[in-house]
Amino acid sequence: MASINELIDAIIYVLLEEKSYDLPTVCTKYGLENGQESEGISSRRLYVQKRLKSKDQLFLLDLAKRIINDYGSKANTLAKLLLRLHPTGLYAISEITRRNIMDALYARNNITGKYDLLDFLIRIWDLDSMPSTDSRFNSASGDIWQHMINNSDWDENFLYEKYLELMIAPDEVFIKFLEQVVHPLVREHYEQEEYVEFINKHLVNDGYTFNLADNISGFPIYSINKLLDGVKGSVKNLIFAAVGQKPEIVISDSINNDIRIVKHEENCLVYDRTISNTGLYWHDFVTWWADLNGVAEPTLETEEQLYLRLFQTLASPPEKLLFKSFFKCFKELFNKNFPALIPQVYLHYDPYTIRQRSGKPYLSRQRMDFLLLFSNK
Repeated sequence: MASINELIDAIIYVLLEEKSYDLPTVCTKYGLENGQESEGISSRRLYVQKRLKSKDQLFLLDLAKRIINDYGSKANTLAKLLLRLHPTGLYAISEITRRNIMDALYARNNITGKYDLLDFLIRIWDLDSMPSTDSRFNSASGDIWQHMINNSDWDENFLYEKYLELMIAPDEVFIKFLEQVVHPLVREHYEQEEYVEFINKHLVNDGYTFNLADNISGFPIYSINKLLDGVKGSVKNLIFAAVGQKPEIVISDSINNDIRIVKHEENCLVYDRTISNTGLYWHDFVTWWADLNGVAEPTLETEEQLYLRLFQTLASPPEKLLFKSFFKCFKELFNKNFPALIPQVYLHYDPYTIRQRSGKPYLSRQRMDFLLLFSNK
């Protein structure tokens, strides 16, 4: 079992990467006491050690995780030590999940797909900037060529787990590796779904999953995202922005959960288009509004009309302030990635009034003030 002193030494080793005049700022960033630059000039090691010695184990464990995340491969020794101290909490994608995924990939014997090994690896790692472990070569590219291609005395397990240290790499690196494994430039289209499916079976245990993120020339691009408790299933009935009397809704097909507005439909808006995995953008909303009003190409006037129509449904000064501020602060900043802020959305529906329910409503609220639909639900 690694000791706390070993953990302190490993943290110090990483922070010694910093120049003495930067150490006070770096220490402050990590919640350590500040000091004089002259202390760091005298001895960087003693400067950091002095600030770590008084910290408890929980602080040091958390600090180690932050440093590993910030320094990447430069903190691999610290990462190995932390796995011994705290094996279950170092990475969001656990060692067990990584082990299971890598074993499944080895079994299929085609990690690099259509690519040569080095061409595949440089999509993930900057091999030319990684130092060689062999004096004959200048970088990791030379090591890998020598031992995987020229001599073939390394196997895939050694390459990925011992040399590239994928099992202790930051989550971002492991995710990037998996995303490249299923990339359409790497993987034949008919194989993509198979690889996505078996990798997802393991990722889901840690709350991650592959999602369709984009299409390039008709080929799907998958990215790994955290599973969140957002919208369950697909959005089917987006009814919002009612003015005047509220719409009356009936279930027209209970098997398929289809609904129909039978009264006051003219008072509300219904977004009836498929919402993609990227979420609902204001640009999508404006295009829908233009089509709804017979406008071939959305214009600034069309956009203003939609804005005013939505603003009309806001009942209170705080709602109006929020709506105005949202557009003022974020529209130009996000441009085409500006999410649509949808007001007065029917979240639940009860066909009976509170009086008809004898003053005891079944649903505490039927409408939500605002809805944002972000990517990946």
